[in-house]
Amino acid sequence: MKTGVFKENRKNRRLDRRTGRLGAGSPVIHGLALFLRRGSLPPGPIGLPLFGNLFEVGPKPHESLAKLAETYGPLMSIRLGSKTSMVASSPDVARELLQKHDEAFSGRTIPNAVTALENHDMAVLWISAGDQWWFIRRALNTYLTHPQKLDTLRGLRHKAMEEMIEHVRERRDRAVAIGELAFTTALNQMSNTCFSVNVAGFESSEVQEFLNAVKTLMVVDGKFNIADVFPWLKSFDPQGLRRRAKVAYNWLDASSDGFVTRRLKHRESNFPSYGDL
Repeated sequence: MKTGVFKENRKNRRLDRRTGRLGAGSPVIHGLALFLRRGSLPPGPIGLPLFGNLFEVGPKPHESLAKLAETYGPLMSIRLGSKTSMVASSPDVARELLQKHDEAFSGRTIPNAVTALENHDMAVLWISAGDQWWFIRRALNTYLTHPQKLDTLRGLRHKAMEEMIEHVRERRDRAVAIGELAFTTALNQMSNTCFSVNVAGFESSEVQEFLNAVKTLMVVDGKFNIADVFPWLKSFDPQGLRRRAKVAYNWLDASSDGFVTRRLKHRESNFPSYGDL
């Protein structure tokens, strides 16, 4: 029995040494694999193992990518960590990609922060092109953006604008926060289109809560996230962006659920339709 254990331990040590050598050589293997794959990609800077071109892109990608395009041309490939991307930096190349090959380039990488949204893969902004995407797009066109529907809801939009003008008249001797005023008006126009009610009044605390939630999502969804270029870090959420997004999404979901519930009860009570959703 002891001899068997000893042989087994020697086998494990040999395996550990081999694994260690493989791990030490993995950056080299990774770099070699990337080099071999370069043949099917547009030209671009080689970059560093593991990090790729992260340091070359830097905090001002619009400037660094324009400078790199002077060397590698209007269509180039770059690596951001483990993610490979193509960069089109001229109108002609962009037109070629987005008009003639739009279906091939219609997919989007979903930021890790966005995955905090429940059913994010069903949102029209993030869903991949396909039957479900076309169904959602047709529904939006039918109920929200179709010219006939917009004409039907014109009165609701005018009502929101009249309320904004009246609010400004009432505060003619006081300062008006233009940003909050515009945000509240746009929010109420949207809510009237969907639920025929205002989400918040111009003086209510709900306006600031909505504004804070939207601002949070704009920041965390658009901010550089190390977990997006190194997917193995997603579960750790090292910058806490996903956690912040989840708080904002949950607040917006809870608010929306309340309006949806009240609107459904209104419909079930056989009250006259407002012409909204």
